Amino acid sequence: MERILIRHSDGAVETAADLDLLAEILNDPLCTLWVDAEGEPAEALEALARRFDLHPVTLEDFLHRNQRPKLEEFDQYIFLVLHALRAIRGDDVETDELHVVLTKNCLLTVHDRPLEAVKRVFDRCRADPRALERGTSFLLYLLGDAVVDGCFPVLDALGDEIDDLEDAVVGAPGRHPMRRIFDLKRIVVHLRKIVSPQREVFNSLSRRDFPHIDPRTGAYFRDVHDHLVRAFEMVDSYRDLISNTLDAYLAATSNRLGQVMKQLTVIATIFMPLSFLTGFFGMNFTGIPFNRAWLFGFVLAMMVGLPVTMLLLFARRGWLTDGRRITSRARLWAWLRRRG
Repeated sequence: MERILIRHSDGAVETAADLDLLAEILNDPLCTLWVDAEGEPAEALEALARRFDLHPVTLEDFLHRNQRPKLEEFDQYIFLVLHALRAIRGDDVETDELHVVLTKNCLLTVHDRPLEAVKRVFDRCRADPRALERGTSFLLYLLGDAVVDGCFPVLDALGDEIDDLEDAVVGAPGRHPMRRIFDLKRIVVHLRKIVSPQREVFNSLSRRDFPHIDPRTGAYFRDVHDHLVRAFEMVDSYRDLISNTLDAYLAATSNRLGQVMKQLTVIATIFMPLSFLTGFFGMNFTGIPFNRAWLFGFVLAMMVGLPVTMLLLFARRGWLTDGRRITSRARLWAWLRRRG
């Protein structure tokens, strides 16, 4: 689908024009043209490239997607690749690739599927033609600003998820938080690959003198660059938070394992004297004066009383729980019932 927005030298604005008259339109310095190609097949893109006299390298980028954000300067135009962040689903970052060709009085945008940023700017220019009066450089600023602003809701949602994950790791570490931590690490790496080069693109637009860029729009491009710096800092902080979350997860898992080992050690310690008593009094030797009824009862009493005494002692010292001392029999019985 091709959408056309043209402002003639007399100020008239129309949304339909014959692209066969493109040479005449481009030769008019007071005319502003925007052609938006959405989901066009290869043949249509090749026809657009011939009409705009684009370099074969630019056409190749049109046809073969998955390009990194970049800026390339040619004799008659500059070519940009921008990425709009759509959503994060699972461990996948969904982005939309936007290709932009800019001349002094013409803007060509190419993308595979509908882009909210492009639609919003296009509808704004159609409703308020004053934006077209400021030239194609200002249109590029509006597009870049819309693309970058669309990233922040997704980044904010990602930050909320990281905060929730930190709480889950501290509260109840398990296998699921660990899998999600590594998913988020991959997501942050992908976001850095998008935001970092895109930041350099707008830094170049704001600092370098391009013959096709109106110098007065440099301040606007610096504003977009500042937004990208903020987005990059957010992504960097998320990387640190995820690393801290992973460290907290490993520490919590280690502490939990240590607690389990401590409780198992306490149980083994309780049964150690019982093993000694049963082994000592179970020896079958004659002449040892163990043939006494009171001695049998004494041993039984020791086998019952000794574990209970040790259990109470360990509970009062906090060895059975996470450092919390059990100072009453009621709390001890409640703890034993929970342990089942």
